[in-house]
Amino acid sequence: MPNYLETALTIDDLVDGNSDCIEEYLNIYQTLFPQYGRYIPLMRKRAEKKQDGEVNESWHQWLLSVNGIPAGIVGFLYNKMRNLGLLMDFAILKEFRPIATPSQTRFSHYILTLVMQQLILDAKSNGKNTPLCLAAEVEYPSLVRKYKEYGYVQFPVEYFEPPSTPELIEIYDEAKILDKLEYERMFIGAFPIPGIQVSLNDPMIIKTVLLAFLEDHYRLPSEHWMIQKLIQEIPV
Repeated sequence: MPNYLETALTIDDLVDGNSDCIEEYLNIYQTLFPQYGRYIPLMRKRAEKKQDGEVNESWHQWLLSVNGIPAGIVGFLYNKMRNLGLLMDFAILKEFRPIATPSQTRFSHYILTLVMQQLILDAKSNGKNTPLCLAAEVEYPSLVRKYKEYGYVQFPVEYFEPPSTPELIEIYDEAKILDKLEYERMFIGAFPIPGIQVSLNDPMIIKTVLLAFLEDHYRLPSEHWMIQKLIQEIPV
């Protein structure tokens, strides 16, 4: 495994008017997530526009570079109302995945710890000590197994990812195409934040994560069939 020097890693947060490297970010996204290409205009908009400090979701779009070469991306947000993070996009190019970190953990695990550190800063700026957790939708069973090595707790519910968000609908030229997309089966769960004693199997934590995704991010109404279905599936 090649050595990794901490000084070789640079992170550009492409939000709030910082769009200098957005094309590099989008190139990686398009390469590794071609099925979600519909979100690219929205990501570019987040980079170009100033963030509204009054909105509930505070976004980060990290471009990871090693020795000046784009190596990966992380898109995540802090939900102010529910005090937790949502990991939306996370990908590292194959040739950079074997890099060793100073603590000899996997590169992807190391990046997740940096994401959690940022979420702690976000929580403090929102008057909280630490966020509850870092939640994530996961598409593949193999990735769930990998994440479990990093502490990920999979929730015992049958979850489906909605095909779009209101933000996407607003900027999409052909909204009717979005209407034809179906809900996609996903796994859902969360990573613990180091140093915080929270049981991720707590029914209230599970409910909070589900509502952060479905009510706050995808803007589904509380009476939506999927929200009602999932609430009933949460173990008592």
